[in-house]
Amino acid sequence: MITVNKFAKLFTAMLFVPALLIGSFLNVFSIQPTFAENALTREACANADEQEKAALGCNQSKQAPEVIQILINVVISIVGIIAIGMIVVAGQRYIVSNGDPGKIQAARNMIIYSLIGLVIAVLAFAIVNFVLGGIFSSGGTN
Repeated sequence: MITVNKFAKLFTAMLFVPALLIGSFLNVFSIQPTFAENALTREACANADEQEKAALGCNQSKQAPEVIQILINVVISIVGIIAIGMIVVAGQRYIVSNGDPGKIQAARNMIIYSLIGLVIAVLAFAIVNFVLGGIFSSGGTN
């Protein structure tokens, strides 16, 4: 016989694990354009102006600032996914607390701290993208 506690753990696992996997893989393995390079495209890129280079897909390699921004965004995304998972776990603990005031207070604190962590992760994501976008899009010109 499945008890309420076992059912709640099973339900949490069924929700949390797929959400964690899907969220992390969508961010890491997003589709990027791929451009084949051969002698013809190298010659065309060498003789093209900036607009033509953009249209031909020349210079598509990622620079160090872009790589750093991607890594920071992945880490912050993982932190956000963990915070959402903690909210789910805390909600499950709240549901199965059976009226025990200690367990209810622990679950409430877990929800509050997880929400604070989620807000910090979202703000960090926005700040990092804003600051790095402003620094690196200007190209170092004043």
